[in-house]
Amino acid sequence: MTPARKPVPGTVSITVVNLTPRGLRTALTGLVLLPTLVLAGCSSGGSGGSGGVGPTDSGTRTVTDALGEVTVPVDPQRVVATDFFSSSMLVDVGVTPVGVMEGITEPDSRPQRYVDALADAEQLSTYAEIDVEKVAALDPDLIIVDAAFPEPETVDRLAGIAPLFHVDLTGDWAERALSVADAVGRLDEAKAQQNDYNDRAVEISETYRDVLDANPLAVVSLSTTDNTWASYAPGGWPTPPWIDVDATFRTPTDGEADTGDAWAWISDEEISKLDNAGMIIVLEKEQLARYRNNPMWSRLPAVRAGNVFDDFPSPATSSFRWGMDNLDTVERILREVR
Repeated sequence: MTPARKPVPGTVSITVVNLTPRGLRTALTGLVLLPTLVLAGCSSGGSGGSGGVGPTDSGTRTVTDALGEVTVPVDPQRVVATDFFSSSMLVDVGVTPVGVMEGITEPDSRPQRYVDALADAEQLSTYAEIDVEKVAALDPDLIIVDAAFPEPETVDRLAGIAPLFHVDLTGDWAERALSVADAVGRLDEAKAQQNDYNDRAVEISETYRDVLDANPLAVVSLSTTDNTWASYAPGGWPTPPWIDVDATFRTPTDGEADTGDAWAWISDEEISKLDNAGMIIVLEKEQLARYRNNPMWSRLPAVRAGNVFDDFPSPATSSFRWGMDNLDTVERILREVR
């Protein structure tokens, strides 16, 4: 989920921290057991609408995940998705997982259609651990896991239950979405959705080019625990739809994070650093009240122009239809700025 819109869903806030879930976990250094997960049978024939190698006599096929080639069922029926992102892509291609991460059906964690679709799924994982017993009880035929999590012992136990498909939570969201669709044999559907998303992004980029060029963007998180703020550099978890319409991002000042996987809290006493933004997107709208009588905030060009927006629901993007929702919000904001 996206609790309180911290640097990335589910992470804690410290002075400088990797924005992605991967940055909060211990990287797997003991993947010596991986060869046991990628025993691929000889395959032949066409892809059957997937990017993987065609089905084998045993009803499996070989696909590529974040760690290499793996063997998965041709048509998995009971999929467990232990990470934050994959379940939404599965829903978009017509596969409802039987097990998901805790909290992803909470309001504002993602668009409502996913909350509804996943309401009956067993919640069995967090960013810290996976309940292997719950996974086993579901009798899955495919388990999707973060490539950098969990620890090798848990990976080994999960691999004894069903084939594993690893996703890279730090990489390009669209590539990850396509790989998840490929894991369940629905790559063609996902590519069609990707084409729709890309066409929509190009349309918005062209229609509002003047607004995007004239108003550098700041996507800002306001701390819920102290008087600090932070601005996301391109690549941060709420920025993909803005990147895809080729928005102009404001230039980070000294002390701010300048890459998508970095994070730095800045004191409210330095809120004037945002004077190079023409549009400001605030993720924690309830925190805006503390700036009501702040003269530095009031003098910001975006504030004076009325270009501060605090209604961007579910800004993370993990699938193309979710992305279409976010593009609708982007267009609404650009229309108001114009």
